[in-house]
Amino acid sequence: MNGQVIVKYLEMVANSSLLVNFLMHLVVFIAIAVIFVVKSSQIKRLVFQAALSVLFLSVTVNAIIHGNPFHIVTFAILTVTALVQLCLGKGNIEITRNRNTLAVAFFFIFIGIWYPDFIEKNLFMLLFVSPVGVIPCPTLLTTIALMTLVSSSLSKTQYIITAIMGLIYGIIGVFVLKVYLDISLLVLAIYSVCSILFRFNRNADIVVKS
Repeated sequence: MNGQVIVKYLEMVANSSLLVNFLMHLVVFIAIAVIFVVKSSQIKRLVFQAALSVLFLSVTVNAIIHGNPFHIVTFAILTVTALVQLCLGKGNIEITRNRNTLAVAFFFIFIGIWYPDFIEKNLFMLLFVSPVGVIPCPTLLTTIALMTLVSSSLSKTQYIITAIMGLIYGIIGVFVLKVYLDISLLVLAIYSVCSILFRFNRNADIVVKS
């Protein structure tokens, strides 16, 4: 299947139900509101992981409906990873205190929920009906950015799996499909992998020194 055929397929999926697109945006907005407003770390964790699960599951279901085995496999992995953290995870969700990380997270969240490709609506309407939770790249862009907001609270396994998926889809989007907006996903995925490696090395240094 060549790049143009895949792009046409993604356009079809993205426009198949704008109501679903809108509902997925609500999931993102609710998750952001809860992690900033609610005081209970337990509730924050449950809502955050539930939001990730819903977004990943929505892409998986759309892939099943439209018959895309690659998206089914990759997003099923992400869905299971999020559901495991939802049901068995014990870490508390805390917003990063680093202003630069906060700025990076919100910048990419905005691009993810706005994502002006595939749907022909005005720039304002795209904030509510872009294909987040429907096709892979805007979904990964938004979810990895959400994870960046609370990255120090997350399981490294969950974060790295999602970031690697972002790398894979970013490379495909930019170099195969020629969707140059996906450079943003590639940049965020690389940033996330570097952040994870930095955390790993820092923790290793602390263990050695102790």
